[in-house]
Amino acid sequence: MKKKMDGFKESGTPISQSIVANIQLGLPATVSKLSSKMRFIDKIAPTLKESGVIRNIELINPLTIKASGISSTNRTSNAFGGILYVAGAVRQDVLIDDGSIYKTRQESIVDVDEIDDLDNQKKLKFIDIINVYKLLEDLMEDDEKPELVLVDVPLVLERADAPVDDRKDTIIAYNKCRDTIESFWEKYKDNIYPFNKNGIKIVSVGTKRFGAIVFALTQDNLCYIPDEIDSKITGRMEDLMPQVQDVGIKRLLTGILVKRTRTAAFQYDGLNKDCRLEPESLREVGLMGMHIKAGNTTPPLLVEILGDVGNWTTEMLDELASQIISLITFDQQKAMPLPLWYAKYALKPVEATNNGKNVILQYYKAQAREMLKNEELESIWKEDLDVFEE
Repeated sequence: MKKKMDGFKESGTPISQSIVANIQLGLPATVSKLSSKMRFIDKIAPTLKESGVIRNIELINPLTIKASGISSTNRTSNAFGGILYVAGAVRQDVLIDDGSIYKTRQESIVDVDEIDDLDNQKKLKFIDIINVYKLLEDLMEDDEKPELVLVDVPLVLERADAPVDDRKDTIIAYNKCRDTIESFWEKYKDNIYPFNKNGIKIVSVGTKRFGAIVFALTQDNLCYIPDEIDSKITGRMEDLMPQVQDVGIKRLLTGILVKRTRTAAFQYDGLNKDCRLEPESLREVGLMGMHIKAGNTTPPLLVEILGDVGNWTTEMLDELASQIISLITFDQQKAMPLPLWYAKYALKPVEATNNGKNVILQYYKAQAREMLKNEELESIWKEDLDVFEE
């Protein structure tokens, strides 16, 4: 007699039961590890503060400042065997007079084109930087300039940004970006703080390079820190470094930076001997960085400015940190300095989507496809050629 098979046999443990079991078994160990790491952060935080690695910052109240934010964004869509992209940047000027906020001038730039898929993220990074620098150049030509300009792209390129030799299109974009940066600083450096004490402060604000200051706390590297640091901390950090690495640099910084604080500043290109700033002409200028935290829930931000330890003092850095922190008016996870927030908000039309697809690129792709289908491109090229020949 044949046994009837219904095609289903229940065996083993369902995934839902495995998840519940593993959570129950693993939770105490996870909580124990997290508690140990939190205790270590609580233990080391007072030491770092007493040694000068963490500094308190005072708010400017009431705040009076003329500031600008320049933000960039890009979106892509696969098309015609490559990538269509739209990249935009917005400059938003903000006047804060005795605590009252006024949005004033707004300038923008938008670039829509196609690139191949190879190294597309690098190319788009270069395009974003070029767009921001175009708006910076326009700003420098204005009769009335802001006191502070905040951008959300790097001020300079680094060795890691350089493309490999056989990536011709990427090399073209890289060289254009490098030349744009070099041309700007050659022309305007003497009008920019700290090279001109009455100049404009141009600052990059981001979230990268977490922990550079922690790795800087060695006897050999103290010369690259403009703030006064108790040299005894270097020996202590050498002993604690295995624990620091176990805790995680980002977690450590988030724990030791509390409301209205900054880390000691550091000359990044001095600390990292493998770092070669591009363009080459800016290597002797130097690149300074420090981390700031405005509120209890706002994330730590990296502030970068050009210059070296000879250009910046603790007082100058405290003033800059105070201006930026005073411009972060909301204590929220995604909070950022007000001019930069306004600029980023103004980029919403570039990022707009319809059914998950970018609206601008959707239209651009449809128009390009229609022109190709109707052979309009060929007739346009021939028309231009005929005019030229005449």
